[in-house]
Amino acid sequence: MAEVVRDTVIPLYMQIAEDIKSKIERKELEANARIPTELELSEAYGVSRITIRKALELLVEDEILVRRQRIGTFVSDKKVSRSLNSFMGFSQSCEMSGGRPGTKFLSAELVKAKTSDVKALRLSEEDKVIRIRRLRYCNDIPVILEENHFPKKFAYLLAEDLNRSLHQILQEHGIILDNGEKTIGVCYATKEEAEHLEIKEHDALIMSKDIAYDVDGEPVYNGKEIINADRYEYKILTSNTIKKG
Repeated sequence: MAEVVRDTVIPLYMQIAEDIKSKIERKELEANARIPTELELSEAYGVSRITIRKALELLVEDEILVRRQRIGTFVSDKKVSRSLNSFMGFSQSCEMSGGRPGTKFLSAELVKAKTSDVKALRLSEEDKVIRIRRLRYCNDIPVILEENHFPKKFAYLLAEDLNRSLHQILQEHGIILDNGEKTIGVCYATKEEAEHLEIKEHDALIMSKDIAYDVDGEPVYNGKEIINADRYEYKILTSNTIKKG
């Protein structure tokens, strides 16, 4: 570890934070790597644990480090960033963030439509839907647990390789996804969700509920995404629409 300079106006914790940040930038500390404990860093830099804690808090605030409860402090991986000002799938948003998308197919089956499906997909209460569950990855790290419900007319999906982009598969069948409705909230990881996303049970997650429409305004799917917020973020552009008369 680099030695800190004590006869300077720059606080010790800021020097340490900058040194750790430099090591990350030089790839001496890789993304997702666990950094030493506060005690280990305290001994390495020759300062108090309080000083180390302030340095780490600064890096966590800047999202350079991330704390994982009961595990430790890790170097943050670059988040997948998805704009809410345009309609795109996970694969595209992952690639635009400089990542490598991946998918693990979990299941596909015909099930009774839920009340939310009846409303979103304009079905009758007796209808069934195709339920497809998948786990989405960026750079081999699980990011989203995804479940989409399609009307029965999309049964051809069951014969497709569902490890591929659903948007791409639909496009190959002449279905162009044009727009959608998204509702974003917070939920807490169930045991199954925690196992899939490699996190702790009851950790806070983003929950996104989606309805996607084609170019003719017909609903294509009713979906839900359970998202690890440490690895994914939404962005939206805003403007002041009030104009002077």
